[in-house]
Amino acid sequence: MKRFAIYLVFFCTFQMFAQVKYDVKKVNDHVYIFTELWDSNANGNCGVVIGDKEVVLINSMMMGSAPDLEREIQKITDLPIGFVINSDSDTYNHHANTYFADKGATIISHENIKYSEAYHQLLFKDEISISIGDDEVTAYHTPSHTLDHIDVYLENSNVLFMGDGFQPHWLTYTGPNGIEGVLSGIDRAIALSDDETIIVPGNTSKDPGFYFGNKDHLLRNREIYVKFHMRVGELFKKGFTIEEIALDKVVNEIVEKLEAYPKFKPYLKYVVEESVEVNFKSKIK
Repeated sequence: MKRFAIYLVFFCTFQMFAQVKYDVKKVNDHVYIFTELWDSNANGNCGVVIGDKEVVLINSMMMGSAPDLEREIQKITDLPIGFVINSDSDTYNHHANTYFADKGATIISHENIKYSEAYHQLLFKDEISISIGDDEVTAYHTPSHTLDHIDVYLENSNVLFMGDGFQPHWLTYTGPNGIEGVLSGIDRAIALSDDETIIVPGNTSKDPGFYFGNKDHLLRNREIYVKFHMRVGELFKKGFTIEEIALDKVVNEIVEKLEAYPKFKPYLKYVVEESVEVNFKSKIK
């Protein structure tokens, strides 16, 4: 698991001292998606929901980029940030919590985040909702990726922030609850979505065409996740090594449908390793 953690750190690394740039998508007059452009092989998404008196920020990102993010938000509204919602305890989702808390924001997180190093204030167990302007912002716990992971749903704007529980272009780290946790999160997202729903991942592609996903991505990736983890488990039980599984023709045929496959193929062994550790190794007697 340590090697996979190192991979995740590499995946999320970006310049801390240069001015951070953003690609901003306007969903409507009060909902915006900010894609932070990282100096790495990925980008990161956060969300801004503007109410009558205050703003909800979905993920505070890194402390080093907080002033840039704040200035970018001030280009579209002069209202204060009243709430920050953390998708999970991954560093880039909460690192700047204290920056915004010191300016008056209330930090909202799942109760399990208290076991991490993340600064936290208002904790919830299953679900919490905030009425902001024309939207009901609902954060709910999902068992995918981390034990403190949540999704954030904007029903009226038809936007679903899935944090690190989903990536449209590549396999996501399943976390301690394994593939069952990821599928549970995806299944709830499918139930909430229609053909127009914007699915916002946490880590996202460098390709603007895959900054966001949709219901078709959820359905396709669910099928890929099931086939991938079943094949990994089958080969592991037969005695194949991590490296042999990652080179398996069928495994590669399953994931090559994902847009990031050509670039991320060298990292496939880390996804295989994580799948074996979480889903299968502990179940082998």
